[in-house]
Amino acid sequence: MKTKSIKFIALLLSMVLLASVFAPFAVAAPAQEGLFEPDVPIDAGAYMLIALDDAHTLIAQKNKDKVKYPASLTKIATTMVTLENVQNLQEQVSVSQSAIDAIAGRDAQAAGLKAGQSVSYEQLLYLTMVYSACDACQVLAESVGKTEQHFAEMMNEWAASVGCQNTHFTNPDGLHDDNHYTTAADMALMALAAINNDTFLKLCTPTQYTFGETTFKHTNFMLDSEQPLYYYAYAKGIKTGSTQQAGYCVITMGEKDNMKYLAVVMDSPLKYIDGNECKGSFLDAKSLLEWGFAFKTATIASSSQEVKTIAVTDAKDADSVALVPKEDVQFSVPQNFNEADVTIVPADEPDTLYAPVKQGDVVCKVDIIYNGQKLATTELVAASDVKLSVLSKIHRLNKAFITNHPIWFTLIILVVLAVVFLIVQAVRRKKAKKRLAEKRRRRAMQQRMRDRNDNESF
Repeated sequence: MKTKSIKFIALLLSMVLLASVFAPFAVAAPAQEGLFEPDVPIDAGAYMLIALDDAHTLIAQKNKDKVKYPASLTKIATTMVTLENVQNLQEQVSVSQSAIDAIAGRDAQAAGLKAGQSVSYEQLLYLTMVYSACDACQVLAESVGKTEQHFAEMMNEWAASVGCQNTHFTNPDGLHDDNHYTTAADMALMALAAINNDTFLKLCTPTQYTFGETTFKHTNFMLDSEQPLYYYAYAKGIKTGSTQQAGYCVITMGEKDNMKYLAVVMDSPLKYIDGNECKGSFLDAKSLLEWGFAFKTATIASSSQEVKTIAVTDAKDADSVALVPKEDVQFSVPQNFNEADVTIVPADEPDTLYAPVKQGDVVCKVDIIYNGQKLATTELVAASDVKLSVLSKIHRLNKAFITNHPIWFTLIILVVLAVVFLIVQAVRRKKAKKRLAEKRRRRAMQQRMRDRNDNESF
């Protein structure tokens, strides 16, 4: 074997052994949800308070997935199906006798429409959303869906399209039917979809609407300053509902100090204040909104907060590194929020890191937990640099290779021994050739000396 070939093999073995030393450091990558328990009494059978932020953060809930009767909250779907199927809201339609008869004798709220009367879609929609007029709903169902049954099918299709999974409508007005049901969570989905529609917002937020010679007040008494028990200055829209089976229901928005909420309240009972009967839905919604508006912004995780330390393998001057949140995490929390109750729980945490580690390298995700509920998710990063010890890594890789690949290690040892043997043999042959050449040179020199002496003797 030639010297150049021997050097090439030795270099190749060294490259294989060191190839992984400078492998790059791989890092991980975030979510958010909030849920608190109100410290104010809420008597509703089901409710939700949702922050109107980009994530529609759930702030509080009770029985959000429990099936309830929606009563006239149904009319949110009635209005949205109409808006999506009627291009000209100024178009006139005729009130049919069948629409009037559909609600006759059912103790339904009505605007007093008359058979043969001509009204626009827009007027019908204002009567539906502001005054909750069931006769207006029936006219819309006949005009848009041709029949009440087909219109109900359209409502169910629309509800499914916005994500509802536990909703079934049988009519456009919400008058009781055992097969006409939904949940607070589904009603929230419908309301959130609806308030993204500017026309819907225009229809559901007026405090009153004048039709003919009659001015109808919004059925949400939280909007009525003449109802001091219910009035709430920060409430806006949307829809109410009540039947004996559904209890008292309301969906309303609230806005104060740059905070915006959607409150969904279903199946509230009658309440008694100073001996007077009161509709519990408005009181519950008011309590929820007031509780939410009292929230404060708190730092629930600080970038300077050492969450834990983690071992670092192949490190030069350290054997661990501190982990801190990547950035400050802030969250709106109740006034009784106790920071001591916050825990930061790593997820997908590795057993060790491998040097080199750079300050700011993402190590794992963490969930920020408060009273057993996840408020947010963020990332933990290395708080400082940790340098690489190349010798330490080579030693570890060699040890791991020997442990995990004993046969291959034996073969490599044999190859190395063979290479060493060949090198030794080559060196020996080279030295032998050199000695032989020297011996021949000396013999030749001695022969020349003898020849010269012989010549001189003559």
